[in-house]
Amino acid sequence: MGEAVKLPMRRGFGATDRIDAWWKGPTAMAIYLGIMVAYSTWRGFMEADFWIFSEFGRSAGVQTMAIENQGSHVLSPLFSPLILPGGDGLGGPIPEFLWWMSPAMFILIFPAGFRGTCYYYRKAYYRAFFQQPTACAVSKPWNEYKGETKLLLVQNLHRYFMYAALAYLPILSYDVLLSTHFEGGSWGFSVGTLVLALNVILLTGYTIGCHAFRHLVGGGSNDWTSSGLARFKYKLWSFSTYLNTHHKEWALYSLFWVMFADFYIYACTMGWWTDIVLWGGL
Repeated sequence: MGEAVKLPMRRGFGATDRIDAWWKGPTAMAIYLGIMVAYSTWRGFMEADFWIFSEFGRSAGVQTMAIENQGSHVLSPLFSPLILPGGDGLGGPIPEFLWWMSPAMFILIFPAGFRGTCYYYRKAYYRAFFQQPTACAVSKPWNEYKGETKLLLVQNLHRYFMYAALAYLPILSYDVLLSTHFEGGSWGFSVGTLVLALNVILLTGYTIGCHAFRHLVGGGSNDWTSSGLARFKYKLWSFSTYLNTHHKEWALYSLFWVMFADFYIYACTMGWWTDIVLWGGL
C-alpha cells in the first residue's frame, strides 16, 4: 500500500494558487449567519428584565412578542411556546429567581441546538468562522482539523435536537390557528397569519429534509414492500430524500423567514407597520 502524498499548496493565511473569487462564499455566509445570530440574540434578550434590557419590551410597558391590538393573537416564532415567568400556564412552575429571563430564553436552546448541530450548518460556519477549511485548496491559519472532539462532541446530539424540532412544528402550526381566531369568536386571517403559515412550511421542509430525519424513517430499513407500513416508510423516506437534495436552501430560507416573522411582529407592536386583516376578523 502506497504512502499518502500531500499535494503542494501555498502556505499562509488565505494563501492559494486559485484565481477565482473563492472568498466570496465564506464571507457572504459569515455576514449572513452573523446578522441572524446577532438579531436573534438581541431579540431573545430584549424581553428580559435585567441590566439595560429592562428598558425594553414588557419591562418598559410595551411587549413586542405578539400582535394583540388587531383582535387576534399573532405570536412571534422566537417566543413560541410563550412562557411568561411567574405567569399562568407554562410560566407558573418557573421559580422566582428565574423571572428575569426572557420567554425566548427558555425555548431557543432547542431550535438553536438543532441548527447549530445540523450537518449543513456545520459546513457553513466551520468555513465561515473557524476556517476549517477556509476553502478548497486555500491555506488555513490553524492546525489540521482533528475532528469533532472535546467541546464539539455536542454535535453528536443532533438527532435529539431533531426530536425537539419535530415537536415544535405542531406548536407553531397551532400558533397559525390562533392567529385566525379573533376576539368575540369571529374568524379571519391577516398578513401576520400568512407570515406564520409560511414559516411553518419552510421549517417543515427544513426539518423533514434533515439527514437525521431521513435516517430515522428509513436508514435502518431493508424492506420497503412487505406491508403497508413498510410502503409508507418508503414514501416518507423518499419524500425526505427529495427535500434533502435542497437542504441548503431550506436551511437558509427558513432561518431568514423565522427572523423576518419575528421582525414583522416586532415592527407591528412598535407601530411601524400595521398587520392588515385580509378576511374576517372583528
